[in-house]
Amino acid sequence: ITESDSTWHGACLALAELARRGLLLPSQLAETIPLIVEALTYDVRRGPHSVGSHLRDAACYVCCAFARAYAPDVLTPYVNEIAPSLLMVACFDREVNCRRAASAAFQESVGRLSQFPHGIDIVTIADYFSLGAKVHASLTVAPYICRFDEYRVPMLEHILDAKLTHWEHSSRLLATQTVGVLGDLDPHWILDIGLPTVLDRACHAGLPTRHGAILAIGGMILVAHRANLTPCLEARKKVADVI
Repeated sequence: ITESDSTWHGACLALAELARRGLLLPSQLAETIPLIVEALTYDVRRGPHSVGSHLRDAACYVCCAFARAYAPDVLTPYVNEIAPSLLMVACFDREVNCRRAASAAFQESVGRLSQFPHGIDIVTIADYFSLGAKVHASLTVAPYICRFDEYRVPMLEHILDAKLTHWEHSSRLLATQTVGVLGDLDPHWILDIGLPTVLDRACHAGLPTRHGAILAIGGMILVAHRANLTPCLEARKKVADVI
């Protein structure tokens, strides 16, 4: 990402307006959708805070506009990109307005497109009120959604790559709890992918990345223990070296 957040924000609003007026052709969605997915996770640190919440909110509005502007068969090829990305924002975003905007965009898409996997089941639990508290969204709503195979791995990967390395201390702590809860749904992923990844980050030069990795190691080992799985010898040696 090289452009400023203002540029991204204006571009998202322009895309939504173009789609609403029927000026964004379906053939242009192939290059547009990946940018919108990237905008849904835009979060850049600026000193003691970050910028990007207005941009993530605008990206959710773009998804709403797309659901209203295009026929279901036009957006079908992009469902596996849009649906998990909206749910990541709905469950894990640090801003309540972004979580609720993503939920509204997901509900709009389910109602108009009928293409999102398990859409009706999800909108009944991921609603305006249930996503109001960040802890409840991460530890109650997200585990329900992760019961579905289409969303489990993308959401675990988002926690691993974005939230465990987040600059905000409280977000890293919540991500550690979330890994423990979601990991019980797929302990083999935790053991095969999650644990080796955080072990490699445990000596990272960046303090937030290192802190999140060390916290996650403990949670992932507990997941493996509850599932009666034993980490491989190489992972156990890395844990010993970190300690």
